[in-house]
Amino acid sequence: MSSLPPFNLPGKWFKGNLHTHTTQSDGKPTPAENMQWHAEHGYDFVAITDHNRLTNPLESLREPPLLAIPSLEYSARRGEIDYHVISIGLNAMPIPHMQDPQDTIDAVNGAGGVCFIAHPYWHDHTLDDLAPLRGHMGIEIFNTGCWLEINKGHSLVHWDLLLRRGHQLFGLATDDSHFKYPDHGRGWVNVRAEKLDAPSILDALRRGQSYATMGPTIDDVQVEGNQVTVRCSPAQSIFLIGDIWHCPNAAQAWDGKPLTEATFTLHPQQEYFRVEVVDFKNQSAWTNAHPVV
Repeated sequence: MSSLPPFNLPGKWFKGNLHTHTTQSDGKPTPAENMQWHAEHGYDFVAITDHNRLTNPLESLREPPLLAIPSLEYSARRGEIDYHVISIGLNAMPIPHMQDPQDTIDAVNGAGGVCFIAHPYWHDHTLDDLAPLRGHMGIEIFNTGCWLEINKGHSLVHWDLLLRRGHQLFGLATDDSHFKYPDHGRGWVNVRAEKLDAPSILDALRRGQSYATMGPTIDDVQVEGNQVTVRCSPAQSIFLIGDIWHCPNAAQAWDGKPLTEATFTLHPQQEYFRVEVVDFKNQSAWTNAHPVV
């Protein structure tokens, strides 16, 4: 069996939070306090994404305790529909806020950044709201703050609707942490990159060299013919999810003995698959989707 990317790529795994706020918008901690918390809790990098303003971590702390990437959360609007566009790796704001979301995406890409759509379920986005957008790397499939506040933190249905229609979008897990209650440390991305610097992390994100998690670790995904093997941290369930019902049944720890490996046979009509691992705390990890060749 051969491992799929990013599990077969050179480099290391780096843990990062791509969505968090500070006193520069509506968060409780200062940028320095925010960075320090993430460094103390095992993060390798953080993108501070204050609302509609670029927070440069170096302005408040000349020697950050981890890689801190200047970023922001853009508010955008199309007709009556609001969008929040998380924009990572910018030196300046390339467009004012409250513009059309496609114009915002294009401006961020043109400035060398990467972007994704925040909390689609929180916005009650429909397929028609999301499908016309192009050029962003993906959507938040899990957002801690939206989950804890109003139970609209999971946007997996939005993701599968788009994937089934040919959109090659990556799934991101974030905290959207404001630190006004325990909304931090519960959703992040593990990124596979050769170096821990902003260009390497941004390039890896653009290429989908990451997986999203609330805690579980996905160690490897291998494919041989129509067989897919998943290796992971101790799990209660392992799913190989595809379009519609075109996917094999889950591997379940019915006897209570944790699963660390499972092999699946792809459904003959399956067009893509993505892995979801669920631990005994009902925390999930999600790979990006792979087409069935």
